[in-house]
Amino acid sequence: MRILAIDGAGPVAVAACGRGPDGPLIAGSARRAAGADADGLPLLVERCLQQASWRSGQVDLIACGIGPGGFTSIRVAVALARGLALAASLPVLAVTSFQALADRARREGVSGPLRVVVPGGRGNWFIQDFDERGHHGEPEILAAPPGVLPDRTLVGSGCEGMVELVADASDVAHVAFGRHAAGAGGSPGSELVPLYLRGADAREGAGRSLLDRVDP
Repeated sequence: MRILAIDGAGPVAVAACGRGPDGPLIAGSARRAAGADADGLPLLVERCLQQASWRSGQVDLIACGIGPGGFTSIRVAVALARGLALAASLPVLAVTSFQALADRARREGVSGPLRVVVPGGRGNWFIQDFDERGHHGEPEILAAPPGVLPDRTLVGSGCEGMVELVADASDVAHVAFGRHAAGAGGSPGSELVPLYLRGADAREGAGRSLLDRVDP
């Protein structure tokens, strides 16, 4: 099983994941430069495949980080993953930012129930709780940073009292590998959509000419 993972939020934007002797093995990766736009993702895919010594026709599955996260970068990553999957008739697996962070936390030795925290912008925070078996509750939006909890560990970034972690394409690949090993077959590329937990910052009517008549 060869998985190409694409993520628009983390510093490592693309990762190639194969089967190693002890489980998933990252065979190649390409890192997005700090502050770089997500429109460079196609070039990173090419670099990643070259590093892994894979041809595009050798990829079996595409995994994509769908957020929540930056509106534009997630959208670009999803569009690229959809295009590659549809062009090559490959299945895709969607991985949320919560799942990627929870998986990284487990691989770094964090045990017990987790509360995964993702900055949501505009003073909001996205959270999702995971138990020790990987089961999770519904994502929620908080209007203030989550406080320290006695019964679960906070993981993510941007808040005091948490285990600071940043997920990337390698974590997306690990999650997809585990889910595929458990029997998940993936979906058509056309079904891949971003995960948005709040509305876009753009206002209705943005871009309208100032000369347009606006009714009171």
